[in-house]
Amino acid sequence: MDYIDAHAHIYPDEIAGKASRATADFYEMEMCCDGRLSVLEERGRLAGIEKHVVHGVAVSPERVESINNYLMRTVAARPDLVIGFGAMHPDFRDVRGELKRIKAGGLKGIKIHADMQKVLIDSDGVIGVLRLLAEENMPAMMHMGDFRYPYSEPARLAKALKAVPDVKVIGAHFGGWSVWGEAWRLLADFGNLWVDTSSSLYALTPEEGAAAVRRYRPDRVLFGTDYPMWDPVTERERFDALPLTQREREAIGRRNIEAFFAQFETRSGTEHVGDQLADGVPCFRG
Repeated sequence: MDYIDAHAHIYPDEIAGKASRATADFYEMEMCCDGRLSVLEERGRLAGIEKHVVHGVAVSPERVESINNYLMRTVAARPDLVIGFGAMHPDFRDVRGELKRIKAGGLKGIKIHADMQKVLIDSDGVIGVLRLLAEENMPAMMHMGDFRYPYSEPARLAKALKAVPDVKVIGAHFGGWSVWGEAWRLLADFGNLWVDTSSSLYALTPEEGAAAVRRYRPDRVLFGTDYPMWDPVTERERFDALPLTQREREAIGRRNIEAFFAQFETRSGTEHVGDQLADGVPCFRG
């Protein structure tokens, strides 16, 4: 069974290197790749990944439309390879209008990166975006967690999820990069939250990764690579090292995200494939 990658980023070839370096500088980490679609396709094929959900990040309101235009063109050109989530900034002048535009243009949802945008995810602006998403029947991918900043703290997402119970959110990085234990304690029981595995398995042991899966429930976890931060081949190897059942592995690798997207056609929920909750995921500080 080929996987679907729930979390990747791509950039136009002419700026891919520069954009990837900027992200590397932000995280003070090395990037595996340069963010070109052709490289994602090549590495994804080697990793047994059929499709990638690609996300846009707008660090300012002025960049929203151009990023979304690129993603809509790419999705139209390569529907066999990519599924698009557009960029959004809470200070954008016409959020509802842009949501309608990108939905008509083939994008499925939006990405909010509060740490890069320097906005609190429980602010009135972000909660307003989430309310509009719920009305438009579109999901959000939200970057979550960073011990260096207050913007995407798990407690703030908990507040936002309570404020907008009808919105459906994917919390990136097991709900809290670098603060994983705090994240699952605060977020795992929300019915409108899914999480992905991206930018986490490099720092967690296989046993810790499996414990996080079961704490969130295996039907609420999505496989993600966070390309170009990480190589899809390496991320597939890390995921395959988790002590999971074959049923859990297939659910996380593909079936859960198919069910996730089906909700926006039928408005129905996913079925559980999960086991008992498990503890044991630490916080990581640096």
